[in-house]
Amino acid sequence: MVTRDSVATAGSAIGLVSLLFGWLTLKPNRLAAGTSLNLWETTGWGGTAIIFSLWLICFVLSLRGKERRPAAALSITANLIIIIILILAGLIASQLRQEETSLIRISLGSGIWLSLAGAYMVIFAARQRLPNWPVWRNLASWTGLAGIGVLLITGWLNDLSILQEFAGRQERFVQELGQHIILFSGSVTAGALLGIPLGIWAVRSKRVASPVFFITSITQTMPSLALFGLLIAPLSALSFAFPVLREFGIRGVGATPAIIAIIIYSLLPIVRNTFVSLTQIDPAVTDAGLGMGMSRFQLFRRVQVPLAAPLVLEGVRTASVQAVGNTAVAALIGAGGLGWFIFQGLGQAAADLIILGAIPIITLALVVDTLMRNIVRLSTPKGLAGGNQ
Repeated sequence: MVTRDSVATAGSAIGLVSLLFGWLTLKPNRLAAGTSLNLWETTGWGGTAIIFSLWLICFVLSLRGKERRPAAALSITANLIIIIILILAGLIASQLRQEETSLIRISLGSGIWLSLAGAYMVIFAARQRLPNWPVWRNLASWTGLAGIGVLLITGWLNDLSILQEFAGRQERFVQELGQHIILFSGSVTAGALLGIPLGIWAVRSKRVASPVFFITSITQTMPSLALFGLLIAPLSALSFAFPVLREFGIRGVGATPAIIAIIIYSLLPIVRNTFVSLTQIDPAVTDAGLGMGMSRFQLFRRVQVPLAAPLVLEGVRTASVQAVGNTAVAALIGAGGLGWFIFQGLGQAAADLIILGAIPIITLALVVDTLMRNIVRLSTPKGLAGGNQ
């Protein structure tokens, strides 16, 4: 009996439903509401038939998606949908701009965003069914992204509103992207340097474990904006009491409270995973090391650290992905980052400016997650890796 892939089926259903929504939005300027255009109004019935047929193929394949060959075909079809949708969107946007005035804006409609989300779900589900097919897994992961990259580099999508927003703020975008990366990477690094020793200390002292987990758990439940606000007053008072601190950038607003808050948020997953990774080591392994004449330090360095490293790095991965999102809120207190575009867009009611900040944040989170997963895989001892397969 064939078991259907529920994730791929849901993604395919979302893709089919997306065809009923607005595909492109034609606006007289960047701030106006605009007119929503359906798929058949933009691509004609030929383009509609192509996209509908591809989504129908995905839906049929998803019913057998837990088999490897259908999963490979499913991933190819979903990536093809992404590329064709964006090719058609760029083509129609160019045609509309030639027919109308130069001030008009053409934005991607909800139908395209739903279709892209459905395609991502299908690709994700297909990848899970190809564990021993690395070539197909890589094709599933990167074909669509490579296609998007080619379209961006060649300028095919330049007539879309989001690319026009980027063109007017390219220098600022590069600056804020760099600031975003510096903020979250520096904060997570500091969080790891603080959290891993705290986790080790909690393992070795039960008196320490309770307050450490209590404090890190409480701070994790606080809204990020509230935590930023709580840090403003003491840091402002500190910078006024010691003016020399301002020369080092320590003040009530800016990067300092943002970094401190993100460090606090990163502590719980890192401390918890460090604690669990060390406590779950089989006591027989520890006894064997001591029986071989190892000192406590040698046992920790040669046995416990290699065994605990994968789970500790999983905590760092969780903290890293979380920090990418939390850093966006830091723009509200003058720390910069990609969140600047989001809040500027909200203030101006410019949806494409919001998307210009949101999409790179999502992409950055996916890249960080993929990078950290590979680091975890490489750090896993061969014996443990073989046991997990």
